Amino acid sequence: MAWDPIHARRKPCRAVIKDIEEESPAWCIGLEPGMVLTHVNGVPLRDMIEWQWQSDGFEVEITTDEGDAAVMERDFGEDWGIVFTDCIFDGIEVCRNNCSFCFMRMLPDNMRPALTLRDDDYRLSFLQGNFVTLTNVAQEDCERIIDQNVSPLHMSLHAISPEVRRELIGRNAQHGIDVAERLLDAGIEMHTQLVVIPGVNDGEELRRTIDWIEEHPGILSCAIVPLGYTRFQDRFERSFNSDPDAAARLIADVAPYQEKARRETGNTRYQLSDEFYLAAGCDFPPAEHYDGFPQYYDGIGMARVFLDTWAEVKDQLALAATDFERGAVTIVTGEAFGKILTPLACEVFGDEELRVLSVPNTFFGGNVDVAGLLTGADMVDAINEEQPSGIVLIPAITFNASALTLDDMTLADLKAQTGADIRLCDDVVESLLEFFGVDAKVADAPQGLGRYE
Repeated sequence: MAWDPIHARRKPCRAVIKDIEEESPAWCIGLEPGMVLTHVNGVPLRDMIEWQWQSDGFEVEITTDEGDAAVMERDFGEDWGIVFTDCIFDGIEVCRNNCSFCFMRMLPDNMRPALTLRDDDYRLSFLQGNFVTLTNVAQEDCERIIDQNVSPLHMSLHAISPEVRRELIGRNAQHGIDVAERLLDAGIEMHTQLVVIPGVNDGEELRRTIDWIEEHPGILSCAIVPLGYTRFQDRFERSFNSDPDAAARLIADVAPYQEKARRETGNTRYQLSDEFYLAAGCDFPPAEHYDGFPQYYDGIGMARVFLDTWAEVKDQLALAATDFERGAVTIVTGEAFGKILTPLACEVFGDEELRVLSVPNTFFGGNVDVAGLLTGADMVDAINEEQPSGIVLIPAITFNASALTLDDMTLADLKAQTGADIRLCDDVVESLLEFFGVDAKVADAPQGLGRYE
């Protein structure tokens, strides 16, 4: 690894306590919410990885920011009883790359800071499943990852040829590959992601990248997703969602690798995002081809989970809906899921009791079409134009933990500006079962995953 980054980091270690469980070891020594820990067993408390590593036994020494030290003891199976406010205690490592396709850099300037933070921190890759390029991983980081078995990681790979990686990621792109190979050789496992741009890293370059993955059994899965872009840039004008032939070619390019992986290991390994199948007009693969859905929250297999769940309850929904008036419920969603739900709703309800309102994303523009990126203003405009007579279900995912949409609207704002009976929907199927009064037990989604909204 010729280039070894020196971290401009990091802030002093400050692990802020959010909550303390009563009668726990932490409670017994007098720790309270708001107190700050700086060291554990004499080691700087950088993150939850360090905490979990150092506090694995029956005794642990903690030091506060006031210099006070104390020893906690616990019995077998007992938790320490500490909840921290965050999982990184010395500042998040931010991205220093210049990725041509970075969605965060395609956002308007007035977005709130939490939406524009470009993290590239291997610790969040392990703890939360964030994808990282590994281009800012230093020698000391590699040693820690290996020594503490920080595995699996989630790597943004994108391409393997040096010139293509430089075009996509920037001048430090090769360092990410050097780090990945060192970690893989040491037994660290990874899930990878390829953001594919038409004419850049599809076709022959995609095959070269997959061939490199084939040489590394420690790569557990590879999510292949299409370029997404907004109107706030001038670099991209098209992606696979507007080119069915290109989407079909990519599906065909990957198919031999999927078949080989299933034949040799029983796993598909190479997972295509739902958008490719939608764009190409192809059927979604069966659930068993998704290997337990390790890349579900990257848009891999969400459609299949929803379709299988819908098939379980559609007859019961149709029977129960006959007691309701026309337009009893309207489901608001993005254009992507609208393509899936609309024909299903028509088959069961015939445009009577249930209507699907697919909302164009005029705020972000480009090819943004997922429900989770809908703004309050776009939903308000669509609802006012539709004038629904019954209840309106909108995706709960459009609101953050502070109950605000991406454009800082509240649920009360949406209700006031539309006059509609708007309700939040965490899960389409469960919401419909509840509304139509169907007492049906729906099988749990794989690994307790959420479902499409």
